[in-house]
Amino acid sequence: MSSPSDEIWNRALDFDVPAPLAGDLAVRRALTFHGMVHNGGLWYAIEVHAADEEFPLDAIAEAYRTLGLEATAEAVDRAAAEYEQTTGIGDDDAWAEAEERINEDYRIDDADISAAIERTLAQEPELFAPTD
Repeated sequence: MSSPSDEIWNRALDFDVPAPLAGDLAVRRALTFHGMVHNGGLWYAIEVHAADEEFPLDAIAEAYRTLGLEATAEAVDRAAAEYEQTTGIGDDDAWAEAEERINEDYRIDDADISAAIERTLAQEPELFAPTD
């Protein structure tokens, strides 16, 4: 039998299941972005989500804040600002330096997100749809 936080995690990854409540939506956004970071780095995830209408960067940062992961939200905000500043300047060295620097700012793993879900569920259960 899985825990309520495992159920929320799994539900967040099932895009056929709506996520109408703030906690469920925050988990979906955070996990989607988190997966992108692990596939290509923070800079890559920022680049992909910079133009994403469903999961825009400000919503990603807010998702981390909803889950109490303020430092990660701030890392996303800083990375988004730097991405915006370096986009289109045509300086490959500046781009590579920013990418290297930014990628080091994302320091959470699956266990951190799982703990954040558990903590948020305990403190604000109304943010999540009921679990079985």
